[in-house]
Amino acid sequence: MKRFEPVSVVCGPCIILNRDHIDTDQIIPARFLSRTRREGFAGLLFHDFLTSEQQQQGHASFSEQIHDSINNQKVLIAGENFGCGSSREHAVWALLDNGFRAVIAKSFGDIFYGNAINNGLLLAKLEENWPDLRNDVEKSNTVEINLMHRTIATGSGRFYPFQIDEFFKNMLSDGAQEMDMTLSLVDKIQAFEQWQFKTSPWLQSPKAFISKKES
Repeated sequence: MKRFEPVSVVCGPCIILNRDHIDTDQIIPARFLSRTRREGFAGLLFHDFLTSEQQQQGHASFSEQIHDSINNQKVLIAGENFGCGSSREHAVWALLDNGFRAVIAKSFGDIFYGNAINNGLLLAKLEENWPDLRNDVEKSNTVEINLMHRTIATGSGRFYPFQIDEFFKNMLSDGAQEMDMTLSLVDKIQAFEQWQFKTSPWLQSPKAFISKKES
């Protein structure tokens, strides 16, 4: 069962957020979390982060780009530990609802990472070459992320390898969530259970096993 459109290649313009430790409350403030549906978050992404006077002065260009062409496929480039903080799937929904299909960062918050993959948002972890990529993108603006090859190609013709776990790569390429991946292995799980109960019968029903031994 496909939960979202399978991901193989993401190609689009880049928007750079040159800052570390962007937590989920900065991505989508808590007071906007009353919605329980994935839609309806367009325009709320980075709301407080972009509306405070200090942030407006420091990220004017970012503010102008973030809500432009909401329906276009876009790539966000962030710093270290993007998506840290409290658990909220809405942070991923807000990014998707604003047209983002991938995020490139030095590292990600663990819970945000799982939520993103479960919703079809491609996350590319790039540690060593992140400064080079950022400088490259400032000139070429567009990237193409190939999930199968685990590469990021920039407009200047350079390629950057990125990290993603094989399990998460398969989830994205299949359009599947974690539960779907587990269910796809149900035959192997049942075969293992049968083998385990045969070789270690006390695991199936300890009381019944003891009674049988004592009778």
